[in-house]
Amino acid sequence: MRSGRALSHPGPACLRFLRREAGQQAARLPWILACRTRRRRRKGCPAHSGQVAEGPIAEALKAAIRLAKNQERRLRSGHPWVFSNEIESIEDGLGTGDEVVVLDHRGQPIGVGLYNPHSLIAVRLYARHVRPINADLVRDRIEVAQALRRRVLPVEVTYRLIHGEGDFLPGLVVDRYGDYLCVQSLTAGIEQRIEWILELLEEVLRPAGILCRRDSQARTLEGLPLLEPLERGRVPDTVEAPYEGLVLLSDLRHGQKTGEFLDQRENRKRVALEAFGREVLGLYCYTGLFSLHCCMAGATSMLGIDSSAPAIERARANAERNAPGRKLEFRVEEVERALERLGREEARFDMILLDPPALVRSRKALTEGARKYVAINSAALQLLKPGGTLATATCSHHVDAAGFLEILRAAAKHARTELRLVEVLGQSRDHPVLLAARETSYLTMVIAERIR
Repeated sequence: MRSGRALSHPGPACLRFLRREAGQQAARLPWILACRTRRRRRKGCPAHSGQVAEGPIAEALKAAIRLAKNQERRLRSGHPWVFSNEIESIEDGLGTGDEVVVLDHRGQPIGVGLYNPHSLIAVRLYARHVRPINADLVRDRIEVAQALRRRVLPVEVTYRLIHGEGDFLPGLVVDRYGDYLCVQSLTAGIEQRIEWILELLEEVLRPAGILCRRDSQARTLEGLPLLEPLERGRVPDTVEAPYEGLVLLSDLRHGQKTGEFLDQRENRKRVALEAFGREVLGLYCYTGLFSLHCCMAGATSMLGIDSSAPAIERARANAERNAPGRKLEFRVEEVERALERLGREEARFDMILLDPPALVRSRKALTEGARKYVAINSAALQLLKPGGTLATATCSHHVDAAGFLEILRAAAKHARTELRLVEVLGQSRDHPVLLAARETSYLTMVIAERIR
């Protein structure tokens, strides 16, 4: 009501008129678009003529793949992947990591990407118009990504700087830990260019050191071997970096991923709001960041459990550095066994945190992985006091938020209890999600209360 008057309802007759007009416009739309396309083709517009514009840039990008009919729709909607079964033809001589122009079945360009014949994802797009994938493009992407982080995390110096497809650099991950960068090279196209990409990161960001890890199992899907890391400058065995009011002691060389799981930033702060005055159990606690946030927020006691001895050692070091003298304990134990033991001991907690690794790594594993999620959440619910809070997560893009809520319904039924939904959370803003690509949204955290 901008003018201060309530808007009147248009009435049924008006609505019928609007629907009729909308239908007529929709019917005319294909004819209008076809006329515009014909006019552009007559004028020789490269974007609609099916030809790549001539010139130095186009000369360097003559290699092309052509998609089968109707396979371009997802790409034109913004998805960055071309799957191998969507391709109709490939130019001879095209090799692993080569730059290609992706054409629809009519020969019209969709974008440029890097090709890998050994992967189910045959092409990953880097631009929606014809331009070379070179240092200028990567520099542009880095600067845009840095500007986003400065806007959403203005005072933080530990965050994900490049999040692959989310920052339009598929296959490249860059995490910043204060003065140091930890990089992951995950695809064949990035691996072929990693040396000059590292030089570019040095030039643009001026870090004290860069560690490029090449040990992710994701590389095997690209036909890449697991290799020793590359290093620029000197990266210490333990990197100290400020993080949300804490000082992280991180092992970039041997820790999981790049050393820490930075995607739970906002979730840790949100979950900590539930911890004041409560006895908290943290399962799959890794280096203890959820535990530390809850402890600093006023939890009366905090027990963290993880199966990794190096991770627990790091968690204890983080606790000693950030929360000396607090009632904060970490144990090395398999979580499933810990749940059984605590059940036998009739231990009960006011709040339980569950942050397991991805239990569903493929669509084929969805049924079995869902069973595992139900089992651990059901066991955790049996340790939770009535009125207690469960904060539980999945980091598999094969399990979306709706699917995870169904898993929790099954877990509550199995535990013979009831849950009240408090909030559904996702990944932090330095891990951007493309709405056109579901795969870029992989993290769901649910906060729920046990009713009885």
